[in-house]
Amino acid sequence: MAMMSWMRQSSRYFLAFVVITFVASLAYFGATQDRGGTTAVATVNGEEISATAYERAYRSTVEQYRQVFKERFSEDLLRSLRVQDQVVDRLVTDRLIQQQADREGLRVSDEELAEEIMRISAFQTGGRFSREQYLRVLGRVQLTTAAFEQDVRSELLQRKVRALVTEGAKVSDAELRLYWETQHEGVRAIYLLVTPEPFVAGMAVTDAELETYHKAHPAEFTRPERRRVLAALLPTASVSFPAVTDADVEAAYKERRQEYDQPMRLKVAHILVRVPSVGGSEAEDRAKAKAEEALQRVRAGADFAQVARDVSEDTATAPRGGELGPVARGELVPQFEQLAFSLKPGEIGGPVRTPFGYHVIKVLDIVPASKKELREVASAIRASLAAEGQQKAARERAQEAQQALLAARDFAAEARRRGLTVREVGPLGRTDPIEGIGRAREASEAIFALPLDGVSAPVKVSEGYVIFRLIEREASRLLPLAEVRNEVADKVRRAKALDAAKAKAGQLADALRAGEDPRALATRESVSLGEAAAHSRAEPLRDAELGQALGSLALELPEGGVGDPVSSPKGFYVVKVVAREHPDPAKFEAARRELEKQLLEQKRNQTWEGWLAAARARAKIEINRKVLPQSQAG
Repeated sequence: MAMMSWMRQSSRYFLAFVVITFVASLAYFGATQDRGGTTAVATVNGEEISATAYERAYRSTVEQYRQVFKERFSEDLLRSLRVQDQVVDRLVTDRLIQQQADREGLRVSDEELAEEIMRISAFQTGGRFSREQYLRVLGRVQLTTAAFEQDVRSELLQRKVRALVTEGAKVSDAELRLYWETQHEGVRAIYLLVTPEPFVAGMAVTDAELETYHKAHPAEFTRPERRRVLAALLPTASVSFPAVTDADVEAAYKERRQEYDQPMRLKVAHILVRVPSVGGSEAEDRAKAKAEEALQRVRAGADFAQVARDVSEDTATAPRGGELGPVARGELVPQFEQLAFSLKPGEIGGPVRTPFGYHVIKVLDIVPASKKELREVASAIRASLAAEGQQKAARERAQEAQQALLAARDFAAEARRRGLTVREVGPLGRTDPIEGIGRAREASEAIFALPLDGVSAPVKVSEGYVIFRLIEREASRLLPLAEVRNEVADKVRRAKALDAAKAKAGQLADALRAGEDPRALATRESVSLGEAAAHSRAEPLRDAELGQALGSLALELPEGGVGDPVSSPKGFYVVKVVAREHPDPAKFEAARRELEKQLLEQKRNQTWEGWLAAARARAKIEINRKVLPQSQAG
């Protein structure tokens, strides 16, 4: 069956509780499938990665960075991130995985592909897969359906290879116990804190020390670049826009009908046991048996929600007892829907097999159908359309003004002629608030991206849109010692006081190791004394600053051990462990199941990373760097 034909027949079905938003992340997947092109960017075990494949992956990656960094995006940024190398690296990895899939005979069926695409929220309208939305989204990112479907197929194939590579990962009981004990073994400690403040007043500072510190720390005394701009503001509230008519409201109501018409829905919970993509009939049988065991537990009186938390492999719903929320007909895969809508509130059914695995289903309640008439929502729709219309009108007017200001001889006069308010702002640094605007990252970034006399694009701010023209740029400069003498002197005294505090902390550590009582020592030396409550790796100290300074050190020391001085914003800590507390073995059994999941996932990740590294080491990989600059320029 052709893939898209199957999707058209099945587009009303998808599992409502699964949301995968990876449209943008498919920058690389499938790119190495393009084996055409006359120029190879790289070869992997004799197979070429074409310049066409590289161009496609590179453009997709650049677009992702453009969306993330917005005004900060630049060619310099791409070079600093080594995007070219990122793309080549991922294409090589993709090809190595594809070659392994070929050796293992792994394939992705049309049904698997369709199910995956139908889960993607970007392709859904009102919670349901929409072919029109699917085509619209792909059109916006300039992807054909064939190219995108190949990308998704490749990504699914990679998942299958990963499952095959990592299926042998196991966690022994000894590993579990050792890890659990390491995480939960607690310590209680006492500490001394030596602050630098008592030493500061007595610190003398010489001219030579001032000069040396000033020369050694230029960044501390360099005033950053500052800029002065003309800011032309167009308040959104000042822009007129076409009145919203009754016909507009009615049309919007019809377009958004799904928001106001709710069919009868079921509140459903489920327990999902997934069937691995590899493992054959034995994996199928194990999954079914696990689901049947969960069903028997519930029928024997166990709480459904607790069993779901213990057993379900749907990570999105298991923490909330398996609840999917209200679902309507057409929002579930057919096998799941058929069983769910045959049950009454409180009834339990299953196991039922779907493409996702075996489900045990419980109907919690029925939500009756509801409908809001136009008269009930007309005022809200009218207000929404009015706000949208005014924003659109303001944006268009600001764009028109910016085009005129680019060519204007007198920026301020032209801006005022067009109804914008103009003020001179600055000098200001990158992080300074902008007069009349406040702190606005996008505005600051626009200002500091301008060349002298340059005019920015309209920037959206809270009041409306603002356009900047750079009129003066003060370069960053190192302030001479004469201007910052007092500041340098304070820093030198502080540095010398810190050295003195550290030396004293070292003396206190030696005294503790020699057996002196911490409380008597604190009193004699006039330093602070405190106690660190019992804590472990699993339950760190609640005091974040103390935990950062002492937590990891105390956990490594033996009972009675004293650590070397630890620096912190407050000064220097010296810690002594007064007791180590072994965890209650009975609690291990309660934590075993979740802990095993965590460690198993860690092992699988390590196995996968190790396999990728080994595959690279074994492979014959050649990169044609002469081609890359040409590809990047495109």
